[in-house]
Amino acid sequence: MRYELSVWLFKPPGVYRPQGDTWLLAEALRTVRVGARVLDVGTGTGALALAAARSGAGRVIAVDVCAHAVFAARVNAWLRRLPVRVVQSDLVDAVRDEAFDVIIANPPYVCSTGTARPR
Repeated sequence: MRYELSVWLFKPPGVYRPQGDTWLLAEALRTVRVGARVLDVGTGTGALALAAARSGAGRVIAVDVCAHAVFAARVNAWLRRLPVRVVQSDLVDAVRDEAFDVIIANPPYVCSTGTARPR
């Protein structure tokens, strides 16, 4: 079964919906070594952070500048009882003193229909 078909994600308005490339990266995260320290930059719904945690990463931190995305990622981690720390941050400011084995990012790359800035 394809990974995205087995994952339901809470996604409030204003949070980018994971696309096909998200699921390709999630599949690749299955090879993360057990205990790895993983950072997901621009986490959105937290799909990649969840995949890393599910694969056995020892410490997963997800960051996003958007408050709605932070909320969505926290809810998705909580619903799955996965140990993902979600932080509102501009890129990596909140974790600049930490070290990671894997850093992942899959920022949105399509035009927005709105003109509002992220919160």
